[in-house]
Amino acid sequence: MQVALRKWGLTAVQLMLGALALLAVAFAPPVQGRMLLVPLNGEPVSIATINRLSATPLLAGPLPGSLVVEGDRGPLSALWSQGILVLAAPDAICGGPVSEG
Repeated sequence: MQVALRKWGLTAVQLMLGALALLAVAFAPPVQGRMLLVPLNGEPVSIATINRLSATPLLAGPLPGSLVVEGDRGPLSALWSQGILVLAAPDAICGGPVSEG
């Protein structure tokens, strides 16, 4: 019985690691394009900071204080030191593609 429990436990751990890996790939920010900025403290992301990093604010994100922007990952990655995560902005979560008009 212990062997069966251990086997199921190891299988569960492997499934969780696989799911985490898929999430990491799904939310890895693109080199250039739409990205979701999520402040870890819940305070809104500063538009002045976004403009300074040559990014364009598009719309409010789905989480408190979050923001969807268009820009380059390189400069935006500096936001980590300010407690802001830079993630991919999937259409299903961030309101779909922005229409130009």
